[in-house]
Amino acid sequence: MAVGILTAAPEFTKQIYDDVTEKMFGHASPMREDEAPEGLIVHSAGQGEQGYYVYDIWESREAFERFMEEKLGPALGEVMGGPPPEGGAPQYFPIDVLIIPH
Repeated sequence: MAVGILTAAPEFTKQIYDDVTEKMFGHASPMREDEAPEGLIVHSAGQGEQGYYVYDIWESREAFERFMEEKLGPALGEVMGGPPPEGGAPQYFPIDVLIIPH
């Protein structure tokens, strides 16, 4: 089942997002379409009330967790000096209906 994943915290900034992207892909954001991790359906990021946010839709929670373990987690650890801040852990939202118009 598809899952929406929101990560946001006041400590997150566009600079952190850019630095993490550079650690993962070797260049500034955004990632290129051909670099999208397996299982990613939609990726979005921007400034919100809770700080800089990332909202993704993945084929499954397991696909996201694999990406977190292999790429995102290590990059976040390098850039932020440790795990995400309190309250910055991903929030998961089951998706019952997903329509992507072409």
